[in-house]
Formats: sequence, C-alpha cells, structure tokens
Amino acid sequence: MNNLITKLLITMCLAASLSACSSFKGANAKYKAHRTIDDTHPRATLILGSSDLVDNILLTNVKVAQVGLLNKAGVDVQNLSDDRYTLEYKFVWRDKQGFAINPSHVWHRFVLTPRKIKSVQSIGKSEDAYSVQFTVRFPDDLYIESDRLDREAKPFFE
Repeated sequence: MNNLITKLLITMCLAASLSACSSFKGANAKYKAHRTIDDTHPRATLILGSSDLVDNILLTNVKVAQVGLLNKAGVDVQNLSDDRYTLEYKFVWRDKQGFAINPSHVWHRFVLTPRKIKSVQSIGKSEDAYSVQFTVRFPDDLYIESDRLDREAKPFFE
C-alpha cells in the first residue's frame, strides 16, 4: 500500500513540475521574456512598445465588460519612475477568432508625469468585438524624425 502511495505522489510531483515549464503561451516567448507582452488576461493583450518601458511603465487594472450590445475596455497606465514620459496608446478590438475589427491607425498621445496613473478606455465599435489589444509606445512622429534627418544631412552642393 505504501509503495502505491509513493508512486502516486512521485507521479503527481512529476506532472506538476512538467506543467510549470510551459509558462510561455500565446505571444512570442522572446517578447514575453522581456516582459513587453502580457496576455494573462483572458480578453486583453497588453503590449509595451519598447523594452525601455519595462520597469518604468506598468499596464494594470484591465477591465473588459459589456455595455448594452457592445464591449468596453479600460486599462490603467502607471508611471513607476521619477521621469516624465510622453507616450502614445492604441486599442485594437478583435473578434472571438482573434481577427482585428476595423483597426484604427490613429495613436493617441498623452503625458505621464512621475508616479502618476492615467486610465484609458475604449468601446468596441461592433457587436463582434470581443477582446482587445492595448499598446503603449514612445511617439513615432514622422515630422520630428524627418526634421532631425534634414538637419543632419549634408548640403548637396558644397
């Protein structure tokens, strides 16, 4: 009897240890290891657009709820540092199969002062909107970048 219990305990411990090895599900393991992608919420994927934001910006308090026939999502963006950040965010709503629904290419810029929290929300524009992908990144301003490149460029005729 003791031999049977011992075998059962060993089998259970082995199964538990093997299941703990598969912590990287969903997104690319490289980005999850760098903690730039968080897909632990069943209806939300949170993305930090740069590894420089890890440990400085926290995406938290994710909520997805139904409002009438549509779904609404909210995320808190928290500045963990003593620095001031100018950032951009974007929501992309997805259907139950994971396909984007009417994706917008518009980024919303905001400023996050030291140790502050900003709450952002979005409503899915379709009844098929089920889950959300929320991304925060540093601004990518074409005009600022092209102006910098113009200043650095050498004159054509010298």
